[in-house]
Amino acid sequence: MRHLAPPCLLLALAACGGDFSNDDLEFLNALPQREDLSVTTPGERMGGGTGQRLVRQGKVGSPSALMEKLGDASALVGNTDETGRDINESIGGILDSVESITRLTPTKREPNRRVWGPILGKNDMEFDTRFVMTREGERFEYQTQYRRVGGGENDWWSFLEGTFQADGGVRKGTGRLSIDWKRAREEEWLFSVDFLDGQEIRYQTQRLPTQVELEYFGPLPDIFPGRYMYREAEGDLAEMTFEMRGTDFVPGGLPENVALVTRWAPDGRGTALLEILSGDIVGAKYTECWDAQGRVTFISRSWDFLNPTEGVRASCPDMSALDR
Repeated sequence: MRHLAPPCLLLALAACGGDFSNDDLEFLNALPQREDLSVTTPGERMGGGTGQRLVRQGKVGSPSALMEKLGDASALVGNTDETGRDINESIGGILDSVESITRLTPTKREPNRRVWGPILGKNDMEFDTRFVMTREGERFEYQTQYRRVGGGENDWWSFLEGTFQADGGVRKGTGRLSIDWKRAREEEWLFSVDFLDGQEIRYQTQRLPTQVELEYFGPLPDIFPGRYMYREAEGDLAEMTFEMRGTDFVPGGLPENVALVTRWAPDGRGTALLEILSGDIVGAKYTECWDAQGRVTFISRSWDFLNPTEGVRASCPDMSALDR
């Protein structure tokens, strides 16, 4: 996913800064910040270089991933770590493009509307850029818009669109951001991509568990998982959910689509539930727990009637705060 983040076209302007009124700040506080959408990972909770080491142990995506041994480093921890970093990089690229222009002073102020720009295209840039925000009560809407150099007011088109419904304090509420890659291709925008039609982020920060979802849409859905969800609950517990498509988990004639839910505690201990949604053994479930060093302490395989569990189930941390 690293190459999916939209480029920051305005970094050269970001250092200019701006003078903001209190009302300007109300608009700016409706925009998501990195801490609102960032994903932590089990490896980060473990500290040191543990997360990097576990990633190199392997990824989910082979039959051996379902054949862990007690005491082994968990491949599911490594997969979750890598996925979390990719999510942060993708979301961070989107936020870069918003932050770089909203660091400037708004060029137009109306009672319930702010406009940054237009920043006119120059050199080899073929598009002008502006950022527009509107307010209606506690609801905010915003767009990053482009038009070809020399175009008029009716030529603006939206690449990024977002909403935020405030509820309960500064940056507390529900929000959504979407990227329209399909429209970017149609407009022959310089940084469009061919294998995505769009991506969307949905989040809520008003109550625990907080939640961030990232979803991709496109003509090639099997290139990468289409939907990710990250949640944080009371007690600093975290959860990541995502699907993997077209993987060969078990020997047979059919590829598998798999749903994976990983949960972890502040000290790095965690649990994982992997379910096969389609393929050779539909409905099969694999459960795993690991300790603070990422070593497997408990295993359950629903299809193994002779030896269905290994290890000590009591070693699994209590994650009930996420069952909401």
